[in-house]
Amino acid sequence: MNRPAGGDADPNPVPARRRSRVKRFIAAAAGATIAAASLMLTGTVPAHAATTVHTYAPTGVGGGTTTSPDVASTKYQVQVAGTPVQAVQYAQNGHNFDIARFASDSRTPTITVTLPSTTIDTVNIYPARYYPSSSVSVSADKHTLTFRLSADAGLNQAIVMVNGDSTNATGQPYLAVVNDPLEDPARRPNTTSAPDGSGVNLQTGVLNFQEFAAKYLAAHPNSAAQKAPAATTSSMAGKTVNGTAIPAGQKTSAGSLVSASSVNVRYPNVRAMAAGDVTYALRAAIDTIKANPTALNTLYFPNGTYVWSGLLVNGLDGSKLKGGKLKIYTDEGALLKNRIQAYMEAFEPAVGIINSSDIELDGRGVFDGSGVANYNARSIGDSHDAYRSQHQGGVMVMHSSDITFNDTYVRDAKQWNYETHTANRVTFNNIKALTPYRQPWIDGTDFASGQDITANGVFTLGNDDAFASGHYNPSDGFAPLAPGVWNNFQLGTSSADVQGYVNAVGAHDTVADELGFDNYHWDAADSKNISVSNTLNWSVAAGNAIRIGWNAYGYRLTNYTFDNFNSVSPWAGGIFTHNSPNPYARFQSIVVKNSSIDNSRFTKGPVGINGGNGSTQTVTAEQQAIYGLAPNPDGSGTAYSYTRAPIGTLTLDNVWFSKQSTSSSITGVTNATLKNLRVGGQLVRYTSQFPLTTSGVGTLTNTYTDANGQTRNVKAGALTNGDTWVGAWTGDQTKNNSSDLTLITRNTGVGLMGEQYTTGSGDGKLSYLQFPLSGLTRAPSQATLHLTYVGHRYASVPSTDTDQLLVHPVSDTTCTGGGTSCPVNTMTWQNRPSFTATTSSVAKSATFTLGSTLVPEGGGTHQGNAIDGRDITVDITSFVQNAYAANQPTLLLAVGTAGGTNHELRFVSSEGATGSGKLTNGTAEMAPGVTVTP
Repeated sequence: MNRPAGGDADPNPVPARRRSRVKRFIAAAAGATIAAASLMLTGTVPAHAATTVHTYAPTGVGGGTTTSPDVASTKYQVQVAGTPVQAVQYAQNGHNFDIARFASDSRTPTITVTLPSTTIDTVNIYPARYYPSSSVSVSADKHTLTFRLSADAGLNQAIVMVNGDSTNATGQPYLAVVNDPLEDPARRPNTTSAPDGSGVNLQTGVLNFQEFAAKYLAAHPNSAAQKAPAATTSSMAGKTVNGTAIPAGQKTSAGSLVSASSVNVRYPNVRAMAAGDVTYALRAAIDTIKANPTALNTLYFPNGTYVWSGLLVNGLDGSKLKGGKLKIYTDEGALLKNRIQAYMEAFEPAVGIINSSDIELDGRGVFDGSGVANYNARSIGDSHDAYRSQHQGGVMVMHSSDITFNDTYVRDAKQWNYETHTANRVTFNNIKALTPYRQPWIDGTDFASGQDITANGVFTLGNDDAFASGHYNPSDGFAPLAPGVWNNFQLGTSSADVQGYVNAVGAHDTVADELGFDNYHWDAADSKNISVSNTLNWSVAAGNAIRIGWNAYGYRLTNYTFDNFNSVSPWAGGIFTHNSPNPYARFQSIVVKNSSIDNSRFTKGPVGINGGNGSTQTVTAEQQAIYGLAPNPDGSGTAYSYTRAPIGTLTLDNVWFSKQSTSSSITGVTNATLKNLRVGGQLVRYTSQFPLTTSGVGTLTNTYTDANGQTRNVKAGALTNGDTWVGAWTGDQTKNNSSDLTLITRNTGVGLMGEQYTTGSGDGKLSYLQFPLSGLTRAPSQATLHLTYVGHRYASVPSTDTDQLLVHPVSDTTCTGGGTSCPVNTMTWQNRPSFTATTSSVAKSATFTLGSTLVPEGGGTHQGNAIDGRDITVDITSFVQNAYAANQPTLLLAVGTAGGTNHELRFVSSEGATGSGKLTNGTAEMAPGVTVTP
């Protein structure tokens, strides 16, 4: 039978129910469709205790702003436990998502989604592992769907795709549901205004930024405060770069203030600030807090709109403030929006915590990076190629320690959504990144470097890696000695643009001076103890689910743990580590557990682990002194070498992949453990389910837990990927039985296996089983077919009667109906693989007794029947060897019996072994399989 994805048992299974003949595979493997008839449902969700639902204030409204920039969804009407919740369009650059966000006191509220103008033909809810068909109901008019957020998923979010799935865009915009916990009142500051209206309340310790900024701008208007950069002597003056001499005393150009609507503004020119831009006011507010450390400790943003260069906190030690911490709080209706940045090379992330410590950010206001507008070089923004601009993202923690983010929202990031660089003890709790746009470099979380980084509760929409780390120095492409910069200004040619080059160097140096470190030293330490849990990540196009180790500059990467990490629809790969470019990263431990990766769009295996191979790598003195590579451990700065060591430990435990892809690979690992992997919803019990090549692996443990809780080794071989039986009786001849729970055999005596029967009153039955061969790397020395015996039909047949299985290889392109296509999922007696069995062409089992277990006639009536349980085996070595030699991707077998006409025997099918509608007494171990010996 063709097994539905998601049909295997999970550690937290949904309640079992009988499987309808009309198959409904909602939230199943990518590409699964739902027949229109199957959605003509009415369903009710079980009643639960009353749920408190908190709807958020309109984004940006307050403090004089009366209209939110958010646009209500025209596609979705959302209710949560009966409370209407507005869905908002995210349509800055394409329209991939509408998003409904709210807070509630339930982790499993009932969600009702109505699509007034859309007929619901298919529904997929992600992560698919936790939303099987039984979790969704659709109204009879096919305009409303209802489901509950999954308790098993342990997430605050879900993605709903109507009339589309993770492989395509036909259903866009999709719907993201974000269910925040109710806010902890203790995190909200005392919002009492200062008696003098200044915004600075020395009694409560709170600086109300809205009030403070209004006073500040009135006294210090931007039109008077903003100045263009003056000409300065270049840091590259007197040096030779790529063959071009930079004259001694060479200065940057004098800057000008240009119109805010100018496009592709380059340093030293600067866009004129708007009158309401609160960038300078923020600096003044932070200085005020620093100047009053015993009285002030909170920066508060009430509801309203704030336009600025981003929340930049640089050089603040929160331990010196009252209570030992700076608290930054944003009301739920606050919109903190980036302007079009000052110039192309400026550094203006949505949130930047630099050279700081002991800071906590709370509240559910929205940080908006204006990434689409900033990088729209055709209209109002700038180009953002790596060689002519700084890297900058949504939330950036750099050279900082003891930083906590609680409940933070960032959207429309310019580049990576959340990132760390040389950061220590940083915690992200319930963070959201809403950038569902096809823009370059939109990773979900990218902890480029850091130590003791914890993210618990993460929801990201992006366009690249869901998680990445070891991407050291992401802005090194804009450093003065980066080849891309040389080429951009044609240094080394007769057309060298020296003035343009030194202006770019001036832009780089301006940011380096502000940050206190240059672009080659954003990341300047080993990374270790990085933990990511309870995440849901979606990608528009590129990227991997987990990517570790790109260009780590010789630093070590140690102890990465992922728990309940869920990735949907990246294109590039799944769990991936690399050791390039030179010099290679050095790993130690990687653990991924209780996670799911939708690999429906992958072009390669879902796992690609590349560890060290013992080769020697050298870090030169120049690389250390100029280019930011890891310094010599002895502190001398001289060249040194190290050995590329293998990854010490790799563990994949209870990781779910939506489908089988090409072969995965593990190289350079001392101890690798694969445990309870699931592919296409099936527990991996045979190696063909998860094809894997290994090299340089010290110890590989590959196990699963059976239905009795026993640990078993994954068997070399293949689980069937399609099985059925066909019947010669008049009423059976046109039926396809690939959804039945058993396989049936009965020999009518016309042909060795009864395969030659054509007409008459015979009741012959044959079974067909298909097995993948993609997991084989060579022809096996032995191959054995395994079928689990259920029982026989007639009480009149003695239990001591004996029989044998007969097996014959066949092709589904040579069919009894004269056609060239009779695959398992459509096969009938009238159109099945045609073959002629002979004594020399069949493989036979040992004889076995029929036993006393009786199975009544019919399809579903035997579901609760007892199962004999014997493993009937057949040596099919020559069949597998011949198929491998012929480069066949699959092996198709016809299975019959040699015994009498009343020997109607049943065996467990793939669907009878697993899934919510399986045989009551069936177990996964009973599924048809082939074991091989290399």
